[in-house]
Amino acid sequence: MGIAIVNISIVVLAFTSIWPFPSGDFKIDLPSSNEVTWSYADGIVHVSAPFSVDNGGLYAVSDLTISYEVRNLSLDLLTSAELSIGTLPAGQITYGWLNVSFDLAEFYDRGDTWMVFHEDQLYFDVHVSCFYTMKLIKFDASYNAIVLWPALIQDWGISTPTFSGPDTMSLEFWIVTSNLLAGLPPAQVSLQLWGDGSLVSQATTGVQLGGNHSGLATFTGIPVSYLTDPAFSPHYARVNFVAVGFTWPAPPDQWQTISLEGFI
Repeated sequence: MGIAIVNISIVVLAFTSIWPFPSGDFKIDLPSSNEVTWSYADGIVHVSAPFSVDNGGLYAVSDLTISYEVRNLSLDLLTSAELSIGTLPAGQITYGWLNVSFDLAEFYDRGDTWMVFHEDQLYFDVHVSCFYTMKLIKFDASYNAIVLWPALIQDWGISTPTFSGPDTMSLEFWIVTSNLLAGLPPAQVSLQLWGDGSLVSQATTGVQLGGNHSGLATFTGIPVSYLTDPAFSPHYARVNFVAVGFTWPAPPDQWQTISLEGFI
């Protein structure tokens, strides 16, 4: 009878140990896209995302560990790390943050420029493991979350040129960049005015980052023949942006050519 009671007790212990996991009493709450906080500095992207672990079971869990990998849409590994939480008593919830960083400048320097100029998706592959019931049972589970990545440098264009004198032309341009870049030093913009393969004039200016901003480049010393002599046709400008260490267009192109036909 004593042996039978012990056996029953073991069965009850095992049942109450295993039951909280399939019953949903042990829960991992991962962040949604609108809960993620982004920041950018010196080529490093920082992502902070909240999580919680709810141990609604009857026993404490030990050696609770959260490990993760972050990849983009091309499945390039951006970063990976492991977070050790330790013991979580029964009936308690622990809250924390997944603080993820990856070096976007390093990717850019080796020729992988996609995430600088294009939207992407970040895949968070989160793995949770812990021991339960005096380490008699091990729990392993994987969770996935997708977070949208906005391009740092998104779009740009030019407006109609204006003339303030016989040899002076101003060219307004606009550039759209991620709000992550707000407050950082202005982008440096170099512009060249060309006609029939010859450099006519050039200008350098700056433009604010973070959102949609415009700038004005002024070309001086333009010969009258540039506007009147058909030999100078076609007219075009070349533009080069340098923002927070990123050149747009990316090397080896360096310059973006824009036709001014229809403007001049």
